[in-house]
Amino acid sequence: MKITSEQEMLDFGEQFAKDCPRVIELIGDVGTGKTTFVRGFAKGLGIKQAVTSPSFTISKSYAIPDGRTLIHYDFYRLDNPGLMANDLKENLNNNNIIVVEWGNSIKNILPKNHIIITIKQKGDYREVTINNRKGIIEGLPEHGSARVSAFSPVATGENDATRNDTLRLFLDTSTPTTILKLNSKEYKWNSGHDLAEKLLEFIHEKLQENGKDWHDISEITFMSGPGSFTGLRIGAAVVNTLASELNIPLKNHKGEKVKIILPDYGRDANIGTPRK
Repeated sequence: MKITSEQEMLDFGEQFAKDCPRVIELIGDVGTGKTTFVRGFAKGLGIKQAVTSPSFTISKSYAIPDGRTLIHYDFYRLDNPGLMANDLKENLNNNNIIVVEWGNSIKNILPKNHIIITIKQKGDYREVTINNRKGIIEGLPEHGSARVSAFSPVATGENDATRNDTLRLFLDTSTPTTILKLNSKEYKWNSGHDLAEKLLEFIHEKLQENGKDWHDISEITFMSGPGSFTGLRIGAAVVNTLASELNIPLKNHKGEKVKIILPDYGRDANIGTPRK
C-alpha cells in the first residue's frame, strides 16, 4: 500500500482504529510518519487530546472515551528498557491499547498475535505493510485505494532531507526569560523555577506548532553565556543531549561548532557552604 501525503497517513491511522487491534508495533526509520499514523489512530479512537512524539519521555498516555487508555511507547533511546519493560508488561495485562515504536529491545514482551505495521520510504511515497508474526495480512483493514506518504513531499516539492536542512534551533536560557528560535520565529517564556522540569516540553510544543518534531532539527545554537548559573547549566545539558541523540551540529553563540557546550558563567559559581 502507498501513502503520498501526511493527510493520507492520518486517514490511514484513523481508519485503522476501526479494527482496533490491541497491540501495534510500528517499524520504520526516523521521519517515515510513525507518529503521524498514531495521531490519526488516536483520532479514530475518539481522542481529542493532541498527540505528540514520546521520543524523550519514552511513553505518553491518552484517555479513550470508552474508558480505556491508548499508551504510545518509543524505545528509540533504550538498548535496555529496564523499568519501562515492567511498565509495558503491566499495561499489556490491562485492557489498554498499546502502540510501540523501536520495539527491538522488548520483542519478547509483546504478545505473539500483535499487529506489525512497517513503513518504508520509497522515493516520493511511503510503502506500508501490515502483518503479524505469521506473515502479511492482506485484508486488515481494507483500505481500497488509500496511498500513504507522510509529510507531503509530493505536495511541497521537497524531500525530507531538504526540509530537515532548514530547521535551525537557537536557545537562550541565560536569563529568567527563555528565548527559543526556530529559524526566524522567536518564542519567549518566563520559565522561573520550571526550567528544568518543562524546558523539553516547551521546545517540543513549539516544534509541534510548526508541524515539526525532534528529528526535523538540523542544527542547534546555544547562548553559552555569561548569565544565570542554573539557567545555563540546564540549557547546556539539554542542547548537548539533543545534539548527541540527533547527531546534528552544535554551535555556541559565536557561531563556532563545538562537540559540547561548556557554559561561560562570566564569574565563579556561587556555591554555598555545604549543610552539616
